[in-house]
Amino acid sequence: MTLTTLIRGSLVAAAIVSTAAAGQLPKARPTLTTEIGPGTGGASARLSLRVRLPENVHVQSDRPRDPSLIATALTLSPPPGVTVTRVTYPAASDLVQPGRPEPLAVFSGEFVIAIDVTMTGSAPVTVPGQLRYQACTDRVCFAPAKAPVEWEVSLR
Repeated sequence: MTLTTLIRGSLVAAAIVSTAAAGQLPKARPTLTTEIGPGTGGASARLSLRVRLPENVHVQSDRPRDPSLIATALTLSPPPGVTVTRVTYPAASDLVQPGRPEPLAVFSGEFVIAIDVTMTGSAPVTVPGQLRYQACTDRVCFAPAKAPVEWEVSLR
């Protein structure tokens, strides 16, 4: 069996701040693009979520150093016949902020979350998910947000 992939397109999510000052702040609108590539063989595939953040915007990593901060998290709801074998987040960058005892572990710019899956059957299946994140600038954090994502994958 070889893996034939279909990409359903790119998805855009918005985090909106509902304060009077929000009009003066850049909007934290990450662009989310789903991609599919071959897996390690047989009925496996590597799904990718490419996240592009606006300039001067960051999100906390999947493992923030401060447990009170909101981690970036990808949650998947695979249908029967699809098993998620691994989710890999990129390495975080350090962001030094005045008044904090240690740097923040953040993602900024563009980053990719990789998801390894195995499948049974050959019919196209949709693998839905949701990205939870909190976007921030060096001055303010936006409200936490969730963005739906999905991949359509088939074996042939």
